[in-house]
Amino acid sequence: MARKPDQRKAEAAWSRIKAIGGHGVWDGDMVIVSLADTGVMDNDLALFRDFPFVQTLDLSRTSIGDVGLAHLNGLQALEELIVVDTKISGSALGTFQRDHPSIVVTTKSSPPGAVNPFTGKPF
Repeated sequence: MARKPDQRKAEAAWSRIKAIGGHGVWDGDMVIVSLADTGVMDNDLALFRDFPFVQTLDLSRTSIGDVGLAHLNGLQALEELIVVDTKISGSALGTFQRDHPSIVVTTKSSPPGAVNPFTGKPF
């Protein structure tokens, strides 16, 4: 069976996520992407136009700034955005949160002793 163009675009975007060092889970009802600690650049986030169903996105400890954040405006499924130690300005983050009040935005590291719910190990 031939794949639909949107599916091919999503698969290509997933490949780009992996190529820049990202990883995550892409399952039927859960899509989590981590680009934390990678060399991801602002314009790399344009790939999410073709991968709009990410629910949790971690951009921690990257050089992502205001331009990169703007690429995330079309993510309808986004529920959680983690931006610890990025170059996103407070004003851009405030605007993003005002425009997307249902998205939980994390800007501070987990407290000491916090446990990763996926691995059961400390962060």
